Amino acid sequence: MRSLLFTILLLLTTLALGVVTLLQIREGNLNLLLGTPPVIIGEKIYPDFQPEAVTSITIRSVDQTAELIRTNDGWQVASPWKDRMDARAALAILTFANTATAQGSIPRDDIDPNLAGLGSSNVEITYKDATGQQLAYFRLGRRTPWQFLPEGENPQPTPTTYLLPLERGRKSHIYAATGDILPLFKERLSYLRDHRPFYFNPLNLQKIRIRTSQGELTLGCEKPGSPWRIIKPLDLPTNPETMKTLLEGLYELTAFKATDRAETTLTPTNPDSQNDQIALTSFGSETETVLDILPPETPDARETQATVSDRPNTLFTLPLKTEPSLISLSDLPLTVKDLRDPTLTNLNISSIRGIAIRTATTPVILISREPPAPWLATIQGEEQPANEQRLFDLLKAATETRALSFETDAAPEDLSPWGLDRPVLVLVFLAANNQTLTIRFGLDRNGSLFAKRDDNATIMRLDESFLTQIAVNPHEWRHARVWSLTRVDLTEIIRTDNISKPLTLSYDFHDDKWTAKQQGAAITIDVTFVWKMRFMYRLKKQDTANNTDVTSNLDQARANFVLDTLENLQATRWLSANDEDAIRALEKPALTFQITQNTVDDFGDITGSITKTLSLSADPTTRQIYGKISSDPSYFTLPPETFLKLQIPLLDE
Repeated sequence: MRSLLFTILLLLTTLALGVVTLLQIREGNLNLLLGTPPVIIGEKIYPDFQPEAVTSITIRSVDQTAELIRTNDGWQVASPWKDRMDARAALAILTFANTATAQGSIPRDDIDPNLAGLGSSNVEITYKDATGQQLAYFRLGRRTPWQFLPEGENPQPTPTTYLLPLERGRKSHIYAATGDILPLFKERLSYLRDHRPFYFNPLNLQKIRIRTSQGELTLGCEKPGSPWRIIKPLDLPTNPETMKTLLEGLYELTAFKATDRAETTLTPTNPDSQNDQIALTSFGSETETVLDILPPETPDARETQATVSDRPNTLFTLPLKTEPSLISLSDLPLTVKDLRDPTLTNLNISSIRGIAIRTATTPVILISREPPAPWLATIQGEEQPANEQRLFDLLKAATETRALSFETDAAPEDLSPWGLDRPVLVLVFLAANNQTLTIRFGLDRNGSLFAKRDDNATIMRLDESFLTQIAVNPHEWRHARVWSLTRVDLTEIIRTDNISKPLTLSYDFHDDKWTAKQQGAAITIDVTFVWKMRFMYRLKKQDTANNTDVTSNLDQARANFVLDTLENLQATRWLSANDEDAIRALEKPALTFQITQNTVDDFGDITGSITKTLSLSADPTTRQIYGKISSDPSYFTLPPETFLKLQIPLLDE
């Protein structure tokens, strides 16, 4: 008969095996009994952590405890104060628990807690879900001496922090965990509090009301994504860049301090004065979020206090003047002058079908097109291809020119003070939908330039250089192509410069070959008798008339290069027939091309030939290249690089 002791031992063994089996079935492991094994280096410390499941976070630091809760309006601080939590801090705290990986581990008993900064007074963080179940619980020490360098191109080193898991069965090891959120818990957890007065979705903002000492204005947005306009005191378009600055500035506006309003005694203000205000209204809401800015204590104050309507218990100390790494109130564009669109027009260039240019002294110039046809210039009933560079200059000036100032938004009937009663220039733009935009430009007695659109009463002052960007003379609208020259009909080119003797190039299009002749060197005889000198003159003249065949020295590729340049000759600007600078520069041309080409009839048969001379010269002062065709009264300018291309040597030394 077995002893009672043996029976008891058998029962205890059976019970122990049952507990082990139950734990294995329920937990899938024996961690509760034997302890959780250390995390493998390179793996997450909390692999099952799900940030979206977290509904509350408790943070203990020294003598402070913060209770953070997730609400429909985002994360809020429930204690030690009631206020909105900084969403960036909430994201950082959740991301740390979700991504912290073990880059090193050591048994807890093998490291000095003071060295790791893991005393009981250090930061402890607890994450829980909606049922109150603990999702993560750990203590943070100081930064470790090591940094983690991830793989990939241009990796950025990541700091590591001592981390001690505090869940049951996980307190045996301390880890060097990737990431560092310790700066969030400085100054008695005050950085958890959102120091930004406004928290809004810029894409969902419908209205902004601004009140300053310079007046009150309201900005409106018809629907999400549509352009902003000033709707009060006047209906005006806004400057998109300035609006972007305002929206970003309001979102990033950050206080030096955010404290409980009850802890501070506010300086009394004049009951008759109105504080500056910035109020925001989102789509779907009738309630304004109002930032009330209190007057600064002194005119030179660096900061001032403010309150915001949706956080009535919080007092903000906002920067008044520009601060490094902070958006201040002075950085925000808050006036009509700052926010209105200063551009002359907001033309949709692709929709333009016609432009009329009128002055008091030149014929009306009409520039028009019907896509996909090119632009045409019609002047005094004659139609020709338009100069695309002049068109580009005009459209660039009309769409990019900004007002220096706005003279008035309610122009009187008498426009003579601005010279707009007798405009020096009128531009009329016609769109594809037959809408027109007319802009008149005038000069006052001091020579200042003003502009007024017919569709509103605003008069703006412009830089006088605007007029120089608009071509108003008929010759300026000639197509940039200087002449009609084709190698098919070309027979001869005579190039003359001030360096070498004239070179005659004959071209055979069918064989694509050049032949070249150059005038021979004159013979000089040193004689003293008059009759011999006369003979020498006759001999010299006769020898000069005889050309020497230099085809063997001609570089065929360079000759083709010069011909390509001549065929595609493009003027940078056409000048009048009376341009004094061009006349003076071309009195002694630096380079001429006498070009002969065949003329043909409608059947392609040769009917004769025509010769034109291209004269070129450079102004040594301005380095401007001037040109003229012998059969054309107008002068033109060329790019300097074109002049250099036409000067290249054609004969091998």
